[in-house]
Amino acid sequence: MSLPPHHPFSLEYTSDPRPTFAELHRDNRFLPLEDLGAVAIHGYDAVRAFCDHPLMTRNPADAGLGDPAAKALRAERWPTLEGSMTAAPEASAGPARANLIRELLAPDFRPGMIRKMATTVEEVVSTVCAPLQTESDLDVVKLVQEVPLIVISRLLGIDETTRDSALFLSCAPDFFRGINPISSDADRDKAEAAAITMTDILGRAVENRRAHPQTDLISQVIEIADKRGDVDPEDVVRSIVILVAAGTDTTRLSTSLSVKTLLAHPEAFEAMREDRDLVKNGVMELLRYEGPTKYLVRVALDDVEFEGQTVPKHSLVLLSIMGAGWDPRAFPNPEVFDPKRDLKGSLSFGFGSGYCLGVHLARLQVGTLVNYFLDHLPSTATFDADQITWDPGNLMLREITGMPIHVR
Repeated sequence: MSLPPHHPFSLEYTSDPRPTFAELHRDNRFLPLEDLGAVAIHGYDAVRAFCDHPLMTRNPADAGLGDPAAKALRAERWPTLEGSMTAAPEASAGPARANLIRELLAPDFRPGMIRKMATTVEEVVSTVCAPLQTESDLDVVKLVQEVPLIVISRLLGIDETTRDSALFLSCAPDFFRGINPISSDADRDKAEAAAITMTDILGRAVENRRAHPQTDLISQVIEIADKRGDVDPEDVVRSIVILVAAGTDTTRLSTSLSVKTLLAHPEAFEAMREDRDLVKNGVMELLRYEGPTKYLVRVALDDVEFEGQTVPKHSLVLLSIMGAGWDPRAFPNPEVFDPKRDLKGSLSFGFGSGYCLGVHLARLQVGTLVNYFLDHLPSTATFDADQITWDPGNLMLREITGMPIHVR
């Protein structure tokens, strides 16, 4: 069955959602997706409001979705995955624990800490991306895909010489692909296996650091948890899983899409190459122009009214971060890529309590990768848009799977 071009799982929407943005931004309307029981939101004001709305939840269990028998079957088939989706401490433990995960992780993502991570990121980028300096043709996606996972595993202190490191690098993408309420059964089966593996690896790492503290992020999370004195060991592992999520998939996809944008705009490419002061703001403009996030997922706890439109109770609410960045009411002439654009109010990393915990790490990694490409990729390099491959089956991310470029 063919899907309409505005459907989240269509190739058209995944590869180029801008025609859908243009249509919906004419009257700022919501887009019902009846087959998914969902409403897709693309306007800046609504996306911003719903990122952190009191009647929206990130936890499907809070909205009572599905009958008890179906929930029981899901819990039996995917116990680890269901637990990670529904048992987060902020789901129902009350105000005292509402921000536990953020409290555990926030010190690790302060800008000062991120600056200390810069050496690790630069070392990984220069090693993994070295073929860019010598190869005539390569695939950008394959080139950069391991960078964020290697970075995060090093920062966590997972020994690269052990089997755990290889398993960790291979299973993380499967886990994050399957952790949404409407993933296919096949994706959830893979995600369940990956979740078990990741939980096992990180659980062993936590036990090791309790006995032998180091200077890595796991040791710091444990130290913060111990100071609180009321943190379940499972919450420590869960917070580290979130830490991994914060710095992996979106980073590799952002970099591939950034290269695509830069090569399509050679004048801006050269301007950023000549003036590296443009890179910091330029990275945010790259994320606005061609972002990796397809949708953030929420569930409506009740009917929600917004500017004359209603999101029905228990609907999945799909928030398009990229769509918000292409709303001309917020960002005039959104079709123009401008590294100097005023990006005050950007939603590329979410908003409010839903603001991405990994923002500093993600910006550091993408910025380092972009600088490496500015150093070593000629602006005369080319790509064929018809050769870019996508996997439209990812609800949350615009999954670009291959992008061959001719370097020199």
